[in-house]
Amino acid sequence: MTIRTTEFFDQPREGCWDLPGGPESIGKARRVVQEALIQWGAYDLVDDVTLVVTELLTNAVLHARPPITLTLRLNGNVLTGAVTDHGDIWPNGDGPGCPEDDEHGRGLQIVAALTDRWGVDPGPGSGKTVWFGRLIQTPSTPIPNS
Repeated sequence: MTIRTTEFFDQPREGCWDLPGGPESIGKARRVVQEALIQWGAYDLVDDVTLVVTELLTNAVLHARPPITLTLRLNGNVLTGAVTDHGDIWPNGDGPGCPEDDEHGRGLQIVAALTDRWGVDPGPGSGKTVWFGRLIQTPSTPIPNS
């Protein structure tokens, strides 16, 4: 996993992680998302954004081709995130008609419930980027680098 981060507190903060695309990518991504959000002082978003990223990465691992890139950006009181993959299958928005005991089909409903906006954009060439945005109600003070 490649990690590129920008951590100047008077500027937007951004993290970008290249993931290999297997199931192990999901656990690694959860950890780096949690670490980044805590370092950036976005404590109130850790649980929700970790779940959103988990849902988007699970879709990418199951339905797309690697490499997969995860990006998070905190700019003022707006957190944006994106998962880019090289698969041809686009999310269909899941449906409210999923059987209650079905294990699949609710991921994008969770994304919609936990974010202020989300969408899908075509990637360069093949693939796509599934993105989300979330407002931070009370920005916190980030933890300074040691």
